[in-house]
Amino acid sequence: MRPQVFREGVTAGLIGAFTIALWFLVLDVIRGDILGTPVVLGNSLISLFLQPGELPSRAGAFLLYTVFHVAAFAGVGLLFAWVVNASERTPSAFIGFAGLFIVFEIGWLGWTAVLAEGTYGELSWLQVFLANLIAAGVMGFYMFRQHPGLAKRVELAVAGSPE
Repeated sequence: MRPQVFREGVTAGLIGAFTIALWFLVLDVIRGDILGTPVVLGNSLISLFLQPGELPSRAGAFLLYTVFHVAAFAGVGLLFAWVVNASERTPSAFIGFAGLFIVFEIGWLGWTAVLAEGTYGELSWLQVFLANLIAAGVMGFYMFRQHPGLAKRVELAVAGSPE
């Protein structure tokens, strides 16, 4: 992996992770349960590895989920940076990625709605959906600032101009 792709990917991932963390921090403060969302998610994550009824401390759940959240977004950011950099050479690749992103978001929305019906009713599908859109927006803004000519090349590819 080229250093530029790695740098852009990790940076975009950190931007996305921070954006979602900030979004849920604001919602948690409004609800009166500061850091409630990462604690709930950390408990659900660790429950995959513990005996039923065993849960880590609130701080342990928060730290576990934070590490997982940052690592997951770094991975997403790396994939996004790889696609954007590949799209510099083949702009139509970005169109395919945009389609996959939409399918992923719809799937994630459905999965969140299923979780909200069960144990994780505290997490509204709308809150998660908005968080994903906000994070995708700021990550996309960052990446397009790094590649200012890409939007025009993708627009030309959509219009049918030769790449």
